[in-house]
Amino acid sequence: MLARLTSGAGRAARAALLAAAALAGLSGTAFAEDLIDVRVIDSPQQPWANGYELIDVADVKGFFKEAGVNLVRVALPPDQYTSAIDARLTDVAPYADYAYFINVRDKGLKVREIVASSLLIDPKIGGDGLFVPENSAVKSPEDLKGKTIGMTNLSWSSSWFTLDYLGQKGVGKEDVTYIAVPPPQQEQSLLADELQALYAFGPLDAQLKKKGGYRQLFKLSDLSGRTIIRGGTMAREDWIEENPEAVRRYVTAIAKAADWANENGAEVVKIGIERGKLDPELAPWVYTNDGKGDFSVLKWAEHGLQKKEDVAFWLDLVERQGIVPKGKHKVEDLYTDEFNPYFSKTN
Repeated sequence: MLARLTSGAGRAARAALLAAAALAGLSGTAFAEDLIDVRVIDSPQQPWANGYELIDVADVKGFFKEAGVNLVRVALPPDQYTSAIDARLTDVAPYADYAYFINVRDKGLKVREIVASSLLIDPKIGGDGLFVPENSAVKSPEDLKGKTIGMTNLSWSSSWFTLDYLGQKGVGKEDVTYIAVPPPQQEQSLLADELQALYAFGPLDAQLKKKGGYRQLFKLSDLSGRTIIRGGTMAREDWIEENPEAVRRYVTAIAKAADWANENGAEVVKIGIERGKLDPELAPWVYTNDGKGDFSVLKWAEHGLQKKEDVAFWLDLVERQGIVPKGKHKVEDLYTDEFNPYFSKTN
């Protein structure tokens, strides 16, 4: 059972009333006269091409306004993604991979995932992962022993994903060298052999695939072997407790955006292009394996609902790689769907 942030018959009744109101909001009832600010990091230096789609969909299609949310974009560097929440500069952080989020929580920041807002990991679509030059002798994890692997940030989920790829063949963190490389220097460092492998997020992964001359050693669906929820939006637990109405409205808007996006994959990409988040020439390579741009394969979690088995997969990953102590965290403490208007219908 999902962890509850409220208890008691009175609170349960209030939750039921809020859910009913949220469903009314989905049908078009607006809260425009009583908008609540919800602050989200918006990094000009990092376009977040894939990961923030539902934020832009909910904004452009009016779902935030319908739900009574005034989305406030806070311009900050991407390396302040988590510290901004900790410092209360932002309220929510979309694109929070469960693997990353669990590590953040383990380090003492009391946060919880409130809605599945990230694009699903799926073997049918493109995905970030580990790249080497086409002519590299590196073919497998074993070949990376003693080598240097670059990535944008050593405390982001790319670190844990790469560790799991290596660990499948018995290669540990002590067998490789991790270094942080700013995105503008990453490809150059790889070509100069300062790095022997590079974990590339979008849109760099799309650039490498489009131009050719590189091989992708793994993408995220290789780790899971199936379609799986990557993560979503995290928020501090104290903010959730103090602002349940803001949480409910935000989650309601994202739930509607997810369902709209699942029926309009090409329109989602178009919104990204029109908002300057996506290069139209790169977009097919950001989202599809072959660069042909069949955006119908793009899917998000239905209604933005999270799945216990998916959260459990990522918890197991970070436990077996020694990122967090085994048995310290419980799956039900990591996320909640109680603010999602579809929760009572499907759980």
